[in-house]
Amino acid sequence: MQDLNLLPQEELSAQTEVKAVKLSTIFSILFLVIIAGVSGYLYYRDYNHKKEMEALGSNIVSLQSEIQSMASVEVKARNLDKKYFALTQIFSKQKVYSKLLKEIRYRQPLSVDISEFNLRISQIDISGTADNYISIAELINNLLNKKFSGGVSGLEGLFTSVSLNSVSMDETQNNIRYFIVVSFNEELLK
Repeated sequence: MQDLNLLPQEELSAQTEVKAVKLSTIFSILFLVIIAGVSGYLYYRDYNHKKEMEALGSNIVSLQSEIQSMASVEVKARNLDKKYFALTQIFSKQKVYSKLLKEIRYRQPLSVDISEFNLRISQIDISGTADNYISIAELINNLLNKKFSGGVSGLEGLFTSVSLNSVSMDETQNNIRYFIVVSFNEELLK
């Protein structure tokens, strides 16, 4: 048997429209709920990330201040390392330097005072005072004398050059201040 639809075409069209509107409304509401849920989730995640970033930022600031408070320790550690390195070099070459200082003392005239040594690789800076200019010249000549007999045996040619960098009269002390740079042959000290 065949179904007879006695409803007019307009009524059928209206029913189809109502069904379409209901279906699209349900779909729109469902889509709105899904969008709202996703938006809420993304907002929640963003909020949590901001809170984590604030916590990490405050943690970074506290760690930076802790690092800044240890800056003096770092400086002391670096200086300690430099001092340790310098001392190990001095102690490893103690005999070498003691020979060098002995030879300088032997060649030093009595009228010349040595107040400061600054030892570098194959050079030594010497400063001090003397009674007169002739005493300084005598010190320089003694250091350069390859036939100097009053020093350590075998170190006659130890000093290779002497440069007088400054000399000045100190009228308050009534003496002459000098500064010389002495080059020496390190191989003779070994």
